[in-house]
Amino acid sequence: MGDQKRVIGYWISEKKRQKFNWTEFEDVCAKEGFLLKMINIETSLESQGPIHVFFHKLTDILSHAEDGNKHAKIIVKRVQDYIRKHPELIVIDPLENVRNLRNRHRSYEMIHNGLKYDDDVFIPNFVEINSNCLPEIMDSFRENGIKFPCVCKPLIAQGSSDAHKMMVVFNEQGFSDIQPPCVAQNLINHNAILYKIFIVDDKYHIVERPSLKNFYPKDCELMNTIFFNSHDISKSGSNSKWSVISAEEHDLAAKPKFQVFEKIVERIEKIFGLLLVGVDVVIENHTERYAIIDVNAFPGYDGWPDFFDHLVNSIKRLLKNKKTINYSKCPTFKKCLSDDLDSGFESDKRKKQSTL
Repeated sequence: MGDQKRVIGYWISEKKRQKFNWTEFEDVCAKEGFLLKMINIETSLESQGPIHVFFHKLTDILSHAEDGNKHAKIIVKRVQDYIRKHPELIVIDPLENVRNLRNRHRSYEMIHNGLKYDDDVFIPNFVEINSNCLPEIMDSFRENGIKFPCVCKPLIAQGSSDAHKMMVVFNEQGFSDIQPPCVAQNLINHNAILYKIFIVDDKYHIVERPSLKNFYPKDCELMNTIFFNSHDISKSGSNSKWSVISAEEHDLAAKPKFQVFEKIVERIEKIFGLLLVGVDVVIENHTERYAIIDVNAFPGYDGWPDFFDHLVNSIKRLLKNKKTINYSKCPTFKKCLSDDLDSGFESDKRKKQSTL
């Protein structure tokens, strides 16, 4: 790169930065010859240049702009204008690609179309609900193969903490609880185990998290709608009563296969064209098929100690190539294993054992 330091301009909210060890990121950048510079998106980006890489988490602002917020629209236009004037700029990630994950129904359709010919990976049946009319909801369920129990999620996945407020609907009586616009999706029994795949370019890391317990036909007769926050259910160390399975159910858990996770990583990067992306996956009881239940732009990367190293290495590669990235070419993916875990998974249980 010569004597001139390359500038990584970034905009990430203060809340997001606090979740990361930002000092570590600065140290990694400095060691690799980069200058890390916070960009003020409230003023001209041109006056803050030159910028060689623009690294951002603008998901909420993009979502607010889509909703018509004038201030957000001004910011997005300012950023887009700068990107257009500087085609050599590397943007992580392209704004138009990030937008594809705002609307859950749209992103689920993209996943469905991208998995058409896969037998062992799928997305559970889903339908968009835009009405409180019970006959319309019933018709939509029948036409799209939605069965009870199902999970209802807000249609918009970005821009508000409400995006994580979900519900499990067990029967037609629960239709009155549905809050459109939303997406209803079949609930796949998966022994309360969620696999979060964190992706950075050609690397990925998997962590195991708690998830919803198994539900059965008898539950659909007896239970009322369950309201939950997906972040609370699936955060590390969560002990929600909705994640507790019986002793008899423990044997239903399937042993994860890395080759299937690798396939999922390839498919998701090809479908969405994102360098930084997270995928939520569950393994269906009995069939052992892998269900993709959500995808997120620039996830939290909790439990991946080498995240910044992989990010900077990817930036170095992109700068070296100095050409348009063709995300449709599937790279050789490499799983990143925790040093103390033979399986490559970092489960809550094993972390506890390692500290004993």
